[in-house]
Amino acid sequence: MKGACLIGAVLAVGCGSEPFYDTVPPLWRFLLATDAPAIQLRQEPGNLLVVPDLYTRANGFPLPAPAQSMELFYGTLYLLLPTATLELLEEGSYRRRAALQLPAPADGIVFPNATTAYLWHRSRGMLSMVDLLDPERIQTFQLGGRIGAALAREALLYVVDEERSLLRVFDTRTLRLQDSLPLPPHPRWLAAHPSAEELLVASFGSGDDTTAPARAPRLSFVGLRPLRLLKSIPLNVPGIDSARLQLRGLATTPSDFAYVGTSAGLLRVDLRSRGALRLLQSWNIGWLRYVPTRGELWVLTASNPPQLLIATGDRAELRLETTLPAGTVALLPLP
Repeated sequence: MKGACLIGAVLAVGCGSEPFYDTVPPLWRFLLATDAPAIQLRQEPGNLLVVPDLYTRANGFPLPAPAQSMELFYGTLYLLLPTATLELLEEGSYRRRAALQLPAPADGIVFPNATTAYLWHRSRGMLSMVDLLDPERIQTFQLGGRIGAALAREALLYVVDEERSLLRVFDTRTLRLQDSLPLPPHPRWLAAHPSAEELLVASFGSGDDTTAPARAPRLSFVGLRPLRLLKSIPLNVPGIDSARLQLRGLATTPSDFAYVGTSAGLLRVDLRSRGALRLLQSWNIGWLRYVPTRGELWVLTASNPPQLLIATGDRAELRLETTLPAGTVALLPLP
C-alpha cells in the first residue's frame, strides 16, 4: 500500500529517507531475594514488581530463610540459605525439586560440568560436592584454612585460601591436589582471564583487614601452564586512601579489561599491560557481576536502600539506575 511504513522490532526504517534505530527500549528482568524472605521477579525500566513472591506462589509455602546467593544452571535455580540448606528450583515454574542439607552454610557454588556442583564453606575451610544426577549424594572435603573463592575450569578446581595466602588446584573428579601457589596476603576473589591462560586474584588490604599493617589491596595475574605468579599490582588510585579501600568484587569481560568493585568506586585494569589502573565510577559498590549474555556490568551499591546500576561492559557507561527495596539480600539477572 502506497505510503505504508514497515517497523521492525530491532531496526525501524521511517517513511522518509532518514532511518532511525533502537526504537525498542532495553528491558531487564531479574530475581531479587529479600529478607522477608521472598524471591521477587522484577523488571526495568519502571521499577516494576512483576511477582512479589515467586517461591510462595509456586510451592504454597514461604521460603524457609533468605537466599544469600542465587545461581541459574542448566534449567535449575540454586538457592544458598543461611540454614545450611541448598534449595533446587525448576527454572520457569520455580517449584522446589529438592532441599539439601549441607554440613555448614555455603558461601558460593561453582559447576565444573553438567553433573557436578562444588560449594565452599569459608569459615570451615571445607568443600561440598553435589552429584546433580543424584542430589542427595553429598561428599564433604576438609581443606583447612579459610576459603575465599573457587573457580572451575577445564576439569580443574581453583581455590584460594585467605588464611594461608595460597591458590590450590584440584582435579574436579577426585579432588586430589594437583598444584599450589603462594599469593599476596588474604586472596579473596577469583576471575578467569579471557585468554583462558591466566587467572586474576584480588587480595584484601588493610581496609578489609584492620589488624594488618597499612597496605593497599592487590590484583595478581596467575599463569596456568605452568602455575606461576606473573605479576601483582597494588590497587593504588590517585586521590584515594588505598590503605582504607575495601574490595567488593572482581569481574572480567571478553574485552581487554577487568573490573574491581571497591568501597571507593569501580576500577578498570588493562589486561594487556597487566596494569594501567583507572577509576571509572565513584560508586560505593556492595556487589559486582558481569553478565555475558548482555555484555553488561551489574552493580548493587552498599547503600540502604541499595541502588541497582547497569553499565556497559566495555566502558562502564551507565545504562540504568534504580532504587531497590530495603532488605535486598541477593540479585540474579535473568537471560
